[in-house]
Amino acid sequence: MKILALALASLLCIPAAAFAQAPIGPGSVKLGKVSPEVVKTPEYQVTGANKRSKLGSWLEFEIEFETKAEEIPELTFTFTAQIEGKLLTGEVTYVNIAKGREHYAVMYISPKSIEKLTGGKTLTGAGIQNVWVKVEKDGVNLDPPMASFKAGPIPNAAKLPGLLLNKSQTPFAPLYYDRYEEIKPAR
Repeated sequence: MKILALALASLLCIPAAAFAQAPIGPGSVKLGKVSPEVVKTPEYQVTGANKRSKLGSWLEFEIEFETKAEEIPELTFTFTAQIEGKLLTGEVTYVNIAKGREHYAVMYISPKSIEKLTGGKTLTGAGIQNVWVKVEKDGVNLDPPMASFKAGPIPNAAKLPGLLLNKSQTPFAPLYYDRYEEIKPAR
């Protein structure tokens, strides 16, 4: 009777062990290269609205990443960009990230913010000093140290929040939907 009870108990534990995930911690995510790029505002055909505007140039920061855990419920990417000597910060949280390669995180700076940062001048490649990206889950850095566009630490300077925008805050929101992970909805 004891053998039967032990056999039954062990069989009940097998499904729980089979569905248990490895803990998500440092090494669960591998960050790739940070790629800044200037992109034009997308154009949409709209009937009934005839407002004219000049297409602006956005600054896009994209990073590729790889996940090693079967599924990660939530990851937060913190971007810090040094543009024209000023530090900008922003973060985006993605949800339901599957295991694998070719995942991408992205942030943008709007044409109006670029104009503000450059004092109305054209942004040049030299104006983009660096971009750093950190990925965290529940406050734990998953791929230390941070990935960056160029080597070097983040300068100790005042940071300007709110100028880096996630994809859902831009006109790029409906584009390339299958390329990027799902953004956690704002509450």
